[in-house]
Amino acid sequence: MSDSNGDLKTVQQTVQNVDVETGSIEETSISNGNEPQKLYQANTFRKEYRQPHSEESIKESCCNQFSSICNCSSEQLKKGFFKTVPSINIMKKYKIRTDLPNDIIAGFTVGVMQLPQGMAYAMLADLPPIVGLYVAFFPVLLYYIFGTSKHISMGTVAVVSLMTGSIVSQLKEKPGVITVEPYNVTGGNYTTTTPGTPDLISALDVEKMALAASVCFLVGVIQVLFGVFRLGFVTTYMSDPLVSGFTTGAAVHVFTSQVKYIFGLKIKRFPNLYQIFNTYKAIIENIGDTNPATIIMSAICIVILYIVKVQVNTRFKKHLKIPIPVELVVVIIGTLASHYGHFHDTYGMKTVGKVPAGLPEPKIPSFRDAADNFSEAIIVAVVAFAQSVSLAALMAKKHHYRIDSNQEFIAYGVSNIFGSFFSCYPAAASVSRSSVQESAGGKTQLTSVFSAALVLIVILVIGPLFEDLPNCVLSSIIVVALRSMFMQLFQLKKLFHVSAYDFVIWIVTFISVVVFYVDIGLWVGIGFSFVTVVVRTQVAKARILKKIDPVNAFADESKYIKTRGFSGIRIVGFNAPLYFANGDLFLRQVYTLSDTKPERVRKQIKRLGSISEFRRQSSLKSLESISSFRSARSDSSTRSSNTGNSLEENGFLPTSNDLAPMGRPIDTSMADCGYVHHIILDCSSICFIDTVGGKILKQLCDDYKSIHVTVLLACVCDQAWSVLEKTKFVEKHGDVMYMTVEDAVTAARLASPAEERKLQIYLDTIMEESEINTETQLISVNT
Repeated sequence: MSDSNGDLKTVQQTVQNVDVETGSIEETSISNGNEPQKLYQANTFRKEYRQPHSEESIKESCCNQFSSICNCSSEQLKKGFFKTVPSINIMKKYKIRTDLPNDIIAGFTVGVMQLPQGMAYAMLADLPPIVGLYVAFFPVLLYYIFGTSKHISMGTVAVVSLMTGSIVSQLKEKPGVITVEPYNVTGGNYTTTTPGTPDLISALDVEKMALAASVCFLVGVIQVLFGVFRLGFVTTYMSDPLVSGFTTGAAVHVFTSQVKYIFGLKIKRFPNLYQIFNTYKAIIENIGDTNPATIIMSAICIVILYIVKVQVNTRFKKHLKIPIPVELVVVIIGTLASHYGHFHDTYGMKTVGKVPAGLPEPKIPSFRDAADNFSEAIIVAVVAFAQSVSLAALMAKKHHYRIDSNQEFIAYGVSNIFGSFFSCYPAAASVSRSSVQESAGGKTQLTSVFSAALVLIVILVIGPLFEDLPNCVLSSIIVVALRSMFMQLFQLKKLFHVSAYDFVIWIVTFISVVVFYVDIGLWVGIGFSFVTVVVRTQVAKARILKKIDPVNAFADESKYIKTRGFSGIRIVGFNAPLYFANGDLFLRQVYTLSDTKPERVRKQIKRLGSISEFRRQSSLKSLESISSFRSARSDSSTRSSNTGNSLEENGFLPTSNDLAPMGRPIDTSMADCGYVHHIILDCSSICFIDTVGGKILKQLCDDYKSIHVTVLLACVCDQAWSVLEKTKFVEKHGDVMYMTVEDAVTAARLASPAEERKLQIYLDTIMEESEINTETQLISVNT
């Protein structure tokens, strides 16, 4: 006890200026055994070490940004040009001997995939198959110039094709009206025919192509604007579970849209809302009209595609330089079988029909229905970008280079704007083709040029040879390609164990997309994701922190051992932002955890007559608890020493109290009792505070001040400090804000009443005795 009394004198001598009313310390030196260490308040620390900083207003920031753009030097213009056209820098480092052969092989490999996928996905978009080949050619060339990724393959994709199809399918034939419009391509002038004739492109298809081109232009403009205004971060609000649930739900729609072609049924396309239920209802009602030849053809194609893609290409991926182009093989064989077997005339099997040869003449898109489709265009633009940039980032990480998400936005936008003048619908990056391009050895985006060259040959020369290709073959290609999307269902079990919130986001997004269609389902998924963020802050719990001496850290006493509290001091941590949605929750939790509710304490003070009497009564309770504990420890030690080597024989084993030196059971029974005179808020996990949060903290300080309890804040981050400074909290309560929890605890102990300091030293002595006794018992047990 003599050492403890010496410590008490040292503590008393270190206090130079303590404000008894507020408990603040103006200047304090703490001795750590070697040399004095200064105790910093946050205000003092910021004045000494904070760099001068002046916040710009929004107007000033915009003006400065505009001035920097207008006052560009020649060097800045050059740098900006190369950043806008990254292909120049890529080609400067191009190695012809090593890179060119790989790019040629990968380009033709991807081009072979582009042909069947382009025609199949165009049919998914409710457009003529030739349009898919246009999408595989024109946007690809522009992305080669403006894109920053070296490995993604632009062109047709299932989700974007489905969303485009939902827009263009709104056009219907007008009964009794025959429209004849020219559709010009280089090398010939093809005139549309009346609906129902199989010779050339129908007037309805021409209208759909015009609408798809206008949507493509809108999508391109939106993407360019997003890129110019540096809005590439918008996809960060689309989490991986959300995107996974969205694409899986979209895969259900894609699969459903192809069932009628596989069964050879003639079923109209239903409106977006509840489309799946209406489609399957119509399929069941018309199942008797199924075309047997179409089902057989579809089954054969699906089996062949599955065996080669899954059992051969995937299993023997390491041994195959390039994957077997089974889609193209199936298309060629299906076309030959249909042509020589006269499937269309003999079995009534629906075929692709006439395919115009030559490139379409450039034409300004029609904006007749642009306003009606603007909201859908925004969704398509964001979805196409999200899928493409995530794939580009994955490839860049794998091959150790960087992409610019904002430049990617511009590249996609320019590609779609250019493609819209040539009857294209929106393009995006394909997962399957990009994987093949990367595995086939593609080194740069020059691969896409060779891929486009192969597609160009088909458009100019070979296209008309596919007029006898059965539609069910293209549907089979789409259905088998959806396998990877449906495989995401098997990740749900793992996702549930990792995060229940992400699991629920996946399920809600998936169900919303399936029931309400892809556009509404996406908005529902994003909205629900935001709700989960709010819910997570709502269910955040404050916790009592105590000190772990060996590592000099403060941790949750319910999760860590060897924690030590301080008499009369409560340390509360809160692992969430403090803002309007959880301010009241935070206030209630602090009242509960500190076991000091201002309203209840005020009633007790009123009953006892004064605050001093309340403190005295609380100190007496503390001493009684400590005395009881010491008696129990003394009895336990005596019983342990008497038993000697017969501990095991008598069945005596130390309890958790006996075997936890400086642990929770000892600490909880003593340090948590008595009068609370300081509450310390650990703000290190509070990433931001809004004005309501500032008012909550002010209310907390004022409520506790009314009962002579001081609230101290520690580890306030710069963003939260800025808000507290602007709301005048720092001006009024700056003297209770400290740099670290350790500083705040030291300040609280120095400013605590004399009897409380004596009680804490007495408590520390008991803790040391407890630790020594426990070690002795452990030695005895081991002996």
